[in-house]
Amino acid sequence: MTKIALIDADSIVYRVCCAVEDKTIWNELEVLTGAEEELDIEYTIDLDIMYTTIDGLIENILFATECKKAMICIGDGTKNFRFDNPLGYKENRKELRKPKGFKEAVDYLVKKHKARLIGNNLIEVDDEVVHLKTKYPDKYILCAIDKDVLYQTEGEHYNYVKDEFVTVTKEDTIKYLFYQALVGDASDGYKGCKGVGDKGAKKLLGELTLGKKIPVDKLEGYLYKMLLPTFISKGHSEDYFLQTLRLASMHQYNGSTVDLFSVK
Repeated sequence: MTKIALIDADSIVYRVCCAVEDKTIWNELEVLTGAEEELDIEYTIDLDIMYTTIDGLIENILFATECKKAMICIGDGTKNFRFDNPLGYKENRKELRKPKGFKEAVDYLVKKHKARLIGNNLIEVDDEVVHLKTKYPDKYILCAIDKDVLYQTEGEHYNYVKDEFVTVTKEDTIKYLFYQALVGDASDGYKGCKGVGDKGAKKLLGELTLGKKIPVDKLEGYLYKMLLPTFISKGHSEDYFLQTLRLASMHQYNGSTVDLFSVK
């Protein structure tokens, strides 16, 4: 059976729009000389070039994955359950400007490529594609660039920016969740465990699992129990640890509702 390319397209929209957007500063000299204080900036975009670039990227994904069809998922712009998290979510992005042509790119994907709008004030595209790939592993090839999507989902996936395939086991998905909780995610605005960082997290997870024969269905509970003292020793509460996991976990959406992360 030929699989369907399951594409997380949020990154496609941002990357394409930013790549083809033109920026003109009309009064740069005046600001440099002090004659004026604020830059007069105009952003423009050639929509035809943007549409052609989008088409090309999707064609490349289908070619690389040897898929004849694609299911494209894109965010509808609404918030999701993570914004209710007491630790805060994506607050560092409030001042970020959407690139020129963003709305037109979304509309084009919906009209031309039959993209599905995901959100409805419930979930993110990340949650939807992970849910679909997990529920129907033989139906889809997951195509994304975000590490939390790729490495928290069991199976073979395609990173369409790096042009590479990655194979992820069930054990890998659980370890990556706790790795993410330890290091945090600067782009999503949560900090993880103080003073641990990338090398510390990898070392800690390696020490906790090296030579251990832990059944995969018990691994989540084991790592939670073993890592809790690390969070406590750094001045965090158990609730902080849980809320961080709730921000990081891609496996909280069951297709209709969100079941917040709970330790097995």
